Amino acid sequence: MNKKLRIGILMGGPSKERAISLITGKAILENLDKKKYIGIPIEFGKNRKFYEIKNKKKKVLNLYDLKKKVDLVFIALHGTFGEDGGVQGLFESLDIKYTGSDVLSSALAMNKVLSAQIYWMNKMDTPDFEHFHKKEWVRSKKEIVKTVSKEIGFPCVLKPVNQGSTVGVKLVKKRSDLEKELNKSFKDFDWMMAQKFIKGKEATCGVLEKSGKPFALATTHILPVLGEFYDYKAKYAKGGSTHICPADFSDKINKVLQEKAILAHNALGCGGMSRTDFFVEDKTGKIQVIETNTIPGMTSTSLLPEAAKKVGISFSKMLDLIIKAI
Repeated sequence: MNKKLRIGILMGGPSKERAISLITGKAILENLDKKKYIGIPIEFGKNRKFYEIKNKKKKVLNLYDLKKKVDLVFIALHGTFGEDGGVQGLFESLDIKYTGSDVLSSALAMNKVLSAQIYWMNKMDTPDFEHFHKKEWVRSKKEIVKTVSKEIGFPCVLKPVNQGSTVGVKLVKKRSDLEKELNKSFKDFDWMMAQKFIKGKEATCGVLEKSGKPFALATTHILPVLGEFYDYKAKYAKGGSTHICPADFSDKINKVLQEKAILAHNALGCGGMSRTDFFVEDKTGKIQVIETNTIPGMTSTSLLPEAAKKVGISFSKMLDLIIKAI
């Protein structure tokens, strides 16, 4: 009988996505194949300490002890430190195996400016944008407002460059609101982008790997219910959005979405899993790549497990594929 692998499920963290990460981690723990794996919940605290959770009690965990306790770590840490390459670098320095993308791929995908440049280099359309740091904003507010107004126009979408789960994303409909909204944003974030608003249908496509080869899952057409676009509330609130999976686009568009999801996965060097978000323009049908998520959500309302199920891959099997992709 094969020995069961000990899987540390890392969740939580100090970022604004902590609550969602805890839900993702719990879902992974519940859906691991108990015949193959022993799940060990590990929480990354707001104080940046690691804790082993046992019988609902937390015990501070030294990372050298973590290495002895687990065969590998399943990273369910959304946002800063989890998706930006931070914890991946820490684990690599300690020779701890982990799921998903490596340090560089995680950092590139998390950075909306760098990932957009990689999309362009690989001949994928992505919306035009302007980006600026907090120091630039402080000294050049009028020039930045003028540039965004001229080059991007309104409405435009304001985004923190290094955040996920649509944290801090705002739709700005007129020039008079731009300075006010950027002043608010720079209280929480140091690097912002203003991106051209795309009028169209929101879509997404997940990618998994088998025997080292990426393959696309069913596409999903996302219809926000609570909001004008697929923002934080639409993603995670009950009834926040409707998912049509497989997407009700033409066969041609669905095929292109799948091809571009695999292309984005490969271009960024992702590993194990990813999910790329798109807009399908209303007038032209052109497909615009928005961003790639290296650690997609795995909550009860999440898109990756839903799309996997549509192609006959259960939650447990999906986790199995991600673990085997290491």
